[in-house]
Amino acid sequence: MDAIFLDVDGVLCTPLSMRLGRGRPVEKEPFDPISLFWLRWLVRRSGAVVVLSSSWRDGLTVDDPFCRAVIGHLFSVLARNGTPIEDVTPLSMDGDKGVEIASWLDCCPCQRYAVLDDHDCFSLRPAVRERWIPIPDSRGLRRREARAALRLLRAPVP
Repeated sequence: MDAIFLDVDGVLCTPLSMRLGRGRPVEKEPFDPISLFWLRWLVRRSGAVVVLSSSWRDGLTVDDPFCRAVIGHLFSVLARNGTPIEDVTPLSMDGDKGVEIASWLDCCPCQRYAVLDDHDCFSLRPAVRERWIPIPDSRGLRRREARAALRLLRAPVP
């Protein structure tokens, strides 16, 4: 199994999605359609599963109807996109995504993975940082980043 660790803000939520969402309730906000296209392209070409590593996963543990609606909308949109969220990374005390991804990998080993995120938050796990594809938050996931992730996901297994 191969995995794509997915952040949401800056990757799927972009200035374009904000413009498209004007006048809509936050819990029904659209995601960037171009980013969704490239995520679908990447999943189809790689066969990797999507693992949510975004702070959005906090909505799964909060007993708040609004948070549940927002995270439910995310899961629904990604399922309809053909890129369903298969799992989520665990939360860590220090909030370092590298630690959270490494913890997930300890429980669910995979052959290859790529990390799609707009921020470098992997200081405690340099090995995870090596699999990070920086996403410009000004435009989200696009062709260049999707192709870079595909190269990681197709690289020979060490």
